[in-house]
Amino acid sequence: MNKYKPVAAAGALLSLFLLVSIWLIMQYVESERERDMFIWQDRLSILAESQKRLIEDWLGSQVKNLNELAENPLTQLYLSMATKAEDERTELERGQIAHLHNLLAATAKRSGLFARQQKISSNQDDSSKDGIALLDDHSALLISTRHFPKVNQHINAAVELARRNRSASVYGIYSNDDREPRLIIAVPVNRVQATSESRNIAGFIVAVINPALSLYKLSSQQWLATQTDEAVLVSGDDNSTVYLSPLRGDYRLFHRVAVSSEQLASNFARLKTGGFDLKKDYRGIDVLVTARTIDNTSWILMQKIDASEALRESDAYRNFVHTVFLLAVFVVAVGFIAIWRHATSIRLQKTTERLEARTALLNSVGDNIRDHIFLLGSDENVIFINRALSDCLGVHYEDVIGKSLHHIFSIETTRHLLELKKFSAEEEMQNRMMKLAIADDMHVYHVSLVSLMQGDFKNSLLYVLHDITELNQAQDQHSRLLEGIIATLVYATDKHDPHCAHHSERTREVAVAIARAMDLPEDKMGALSMAALLANIGKLYLPREILTKHEPLTEEEERMLQQHVIYAVDILKDLRFDGPVIQIIEQKNERPDGKGYPAGLTAENIMQEAKIISVANAFVAMSSARAYREGLPVNEVMDTLLEQADEAFDRNVIAALFHIAENRSDWKNWQAVQMS
Repeated sequence: MNKYKPVAAAGALLSLFLLVSIWLIMQYVESERERDMFIWQDRLSILAESQKRLIEDWLGSQVKNLNELAENPLTQLYLSMATKAEDERTELERGQIAHLHNLLAATAKRSGLFARQQKISSNQDDSSKDGIALLDDHSALLISTRHFPKVNQHINAAVELARRNRSASVYGIYSNDDREPRLIIAVPVNRVQATSESRNIAGFIVAVINPALSLYKLSSQQWLATQTDEAVLVSGDDNSTVYLSPLRGDYRLFHRVAVSSEQLASNFARLKTGGFDLKKDYRGIDVLVTARTIDNTSWILMQKIDASEALRESDAYRNFVHTVFLLAVFVVAVGFIAIWRHATSIRLQKTTERLEARTALLNSVGDNIRDHIFLLGSDENVIFINRALSDCLGVHYEDVIGKSLHHIFSIETTRHLLELKKFSAEEEMQNRMMKLAIADDMHVYHVSLVSLMQGDFKNSLLYVLHDITELNQAQDQHSRLLEGIIATLVYATDKHDPHCAHHSERTREVAVAIARAMDLPEDKMGALSMAALLANIGKLYLPREILTKHEPLTEEEERMLQQHVIYAVDILKDLRFDGPVIQIIEQKNERPDGKGYPAGLTAENIMQEAKIISVANAFVAMSSARAYREGLPVNEVMDTLLEQADEAFDRNVIAALFHIAENRSDWKNWQAVQMS
C-alpha cells in the first residue's frame, strides 16, 4: 500500500495545480471583459450625451420660436378680443388677422419643420396635417396654417398640459389618423389685460410637427465608424414601453413591448436611466445600452450597439489569451508528468524514455497549434519544424531537416531572423514584432526566440512565430476610433461656443510650436498636444450664455466659469493617455503668482506643459476674431502678454512665443471670423 502513496501525492498535487491555474485564467479573462465593458460604457455615455444635447437644442429652438409668437402684442391682442363675431370686426381688425396669418406662416417656415407649407398656392391635394394654429381659451380653432389638422383629443391634451404648466409644453409623439408620427408643442398666450391670474390665459399657440422631417434625422446621426450603433427615443406607462423613433428591419414605428420584460433594453432604459448594461433589444439581439432623459419631455433616449460588434476585438483577444494560458498550463502539466515518470522509471530506460517524452511533447505541442515553430541548431541548420510551418511552406518535414535556414526562407527573412541571435547571448528569451515574408506572403509576426541552455539541444534556438496581422489591424482600428471620439469631443466643445470655432486646434498648434522652440523633450510632446486639444472640454457643462456674454462676468458667473477645469478632469479621468494629460489640463489656469485656479499653485509647482498651454490659450483667444469683436493684432497681443509676465504667464514661454510670432505670417489670417 505504501508504494502507491507517492503516486497518489503526485496526482493530488497535479490536480490542485490544474484547478488553481484554470481558476486564475478564468479570473483574468473575466477581468479583461469587465475592462472592455467599462470602455464601452464611456463611449456610449459620450454618444448619449451628444444625442441628448442635439435633441434638447432642437426642442429649445422650436419652443423659442413659438414663445416669440406668443409674446407678440398682436397675438395677445387678437386672442384677448377673439370673442367678437366676424361682422363686428373693424377693417383694422381684419387686417390684423391677415397679418397674424403671415406671422404663423413665417414662424412655420423659420422653424424648418413644415416643408409642405411652400405649396400653399398649389391646387394639389396635400394632407400633411401639420402646422401652427391659434386656439382660444376653450380650444376652439381660430387661425391656422393651411394644413393644420382638426382639433382632436391629442391637441386638447396638449392644450390642457400647457394650461396646467402655464408655460410652453411638449405633449409628445403620437400616431395620427394616417399612422404617421406627429409631435405637439403648446404655448399659452396671456391676455392684454387680465382680470385675475386664473383668467390670464387668452388662448394657445399649438404646433403640430412631423418629426420625420427633422427630429428623427438628429437621432439617426452616426458618431462612430460602426454598423450597429443606434439611438432610439422611447416612452411609455406602467404597463408597456413604446418606441417613438424609427427602428431597423421590419419593426414599425410605435412598436410596443410589455414593461414586465426585464431583459429588454428599452425597459432597462426607462427604469435605469443613466445606467449601463448588456440587454436584448427589440430584435432579441444582445446589445450594450445606456440611456438619458430628454429634459421637459417624457422621452428617454436609448443609445445602444450590438454586443457582437462592440466586443468582437476584445473577445478575440480574450480567446487568444485563454488558449495561450491553457496551453501553457497543459505544457507544465505534461512536463510535470514527464518529470515524474522520468524520476520513477528504470535507470536502464531513463535516457530513451526522456528522449521519447520530449519528442512526443514537442511534436504534440508543435503540430497542434497554428503558430510557426522551428528549432535551429548551433550550426544554424534546422533541427525541427512544426506541421503548421511545413504546410505553409508547402514542403515535407524530412526535406528541410538538416538544411540551412535560407533553404526554406527568403534571404531577407533569414537575415531578420538571424539578427535576433545577437541578443540571445545576454538574455534567455527575446520577443520582437517583425514584418516577414513567408511563402511569398507578408505578415506581421510576434517572434519569440528562446535559447536552450540544457539537455540534448543545448545552444539551440527555438523560434515561435505568432501571426498578429489581424490583431495589429484591429489595434490600428481601435486607435483610429479613439482619435474619432477625441475629434468629436473637440468639435462638440467648439460648437458649444459658436464664437470660438477651431479654438482648440489653434491652441494645440501654438502650444506645439512653443514647445519645439523651447526644446521640450519629444516624449512630452504627445501629452502636451493632447492636453492642448482637450483643454476646454469642461466648457460643455457651462451654460452657453456665459461663454457668449459680451459684458463682464459677475462674480457668480466667474466662479461657474472656473468650474470648467474640474468638469474637464471629471470627463477625462477614466480615459488612459500616454503621459500626464489630465494633470496638465488641471494646471492650465494656474498663475505664477499663485492667483490662478483651481489649486492656486505658484510658478515652481506648475508643470512646464501647463505654462505653455496657458500662454497658447491666451494668445489664440486674443488674436482670433469673434463675432462681437475683431481679433487683436499679433504685436498688440504680445505686448499684453508681456505686461502680465511673471504674474499671469511664464516669461520664458512668452519669449519663445515672441520669437515664433515674428516668423509665423500665417497667424495673421486668424483675424477673420470662421463660424463652423
